[in-house]
Amino acid sequence: MNAWIRLIGGGILLFFMPLTIGGIADLFAERSGVLCMCVEGIMVGGAFFGVLMIRLFAETMGVWPLLALSIVVSMIAGLVIGLLHGFAAIHLKAEQNISSTAINNFVPALTMLISKSVFGTDNFTYSSNKFIIPKVPVLGDIPVIGPLFFQGAYATTYIGIVLVIILWFILYKTRFGLQLRSTGENPQASDSVGISVYQMRYAAMAIAGAMAGLAGFTYILTTSYVFMGSVYGYGFLALSIVSLGQWKPSGIMLGALLFGAIGVISSTYSVIPVLQNLPIPGVFYSMLPYIITLIVVAVTPNAHNAPAVCGEPYDKSKR
Repeated sequence: MNAWIRLIGGGILLFFMPLTIGGIADLFAERSGVLCMCVEGIMVGGAFFGVLMIRLFAETMGVWPLLALSIVVSMIAGLVIGLLHGFAAIHLKAEQNISSTAINNFVPALTMLISKSVFGTDNFTYSSNKFIIPKVPVLGDIPVIGPLFFQGAYATTYIGIVLVIILWFILYKTRFGLQLRSTGENPQASDSVGISVYQMRYAAMAIAGAMAGLAGFTYILTTSYVFMGSVYGYGFLALSIVSLGQWKPSGIMLGALLFGAIGVISSTYSVIPVLQNLPIPGVFYSMLPYIITLIVVAVTPNAHNAPAVCGEPYDKSKR
């Protein structure tokens, strides 16, 4: 029983955490008024530079210092890419769908170019099992909950949970968060009371980029041992759960939980007897998360809670 609990619960956590972090990243950007369709590209950048640190320094650094370095580097990489999109959207007033698309195409190509230059191939392997915490003392012994959440989990899972709680508090319980959200609802009114719309949006993109970079690293670290220039569409899935969750952290987490469960089904169907015996081709289960995404987009009601001016450049001179 515990083995099944760890398989299902642990599997859900593997997909739930990066989707939640990626969704919160997009939430910060869009709450400030910046359309951030480039979460996928930022996640790829964060994933690449994070696991690159593991590949380069695995033999010379201890486990936890190496993990800390990888997390910091992945967040810095995401922050830089996020600010690049922010510069295009805020100062250049570029069409934000186009700048997002440019980043989504440029970053994977850049990572493969760097990988080719360093390793002679556009993909490389790395070791991730060393970052698993076998059991959290005391909490790991709790029936059902212990095996589900506190046994065999990656350290990045707990780090992600802490950061999501901190960011929720910042966005909804601080003056900074209120000012940031105001720039996505009525930037003219915000500017009129002395709030710098540009500064708030840059701050939001810095946070969004750093978190999306961490989301990419968290996903690739826990689900693969080969980096191939992709996070397999999970950045786009993160965008879809923001819409599904109506731009609310609680809704994003519920959406991430749903897609986490779907992810487990798509990746473990071959060892689940009920699914294994069904006359359904295996490729269908691999497609399942994306099929559900299309259904969600089609049936989700109008986004009445979306930021009012998301995607609209602000021109201070026309206030």
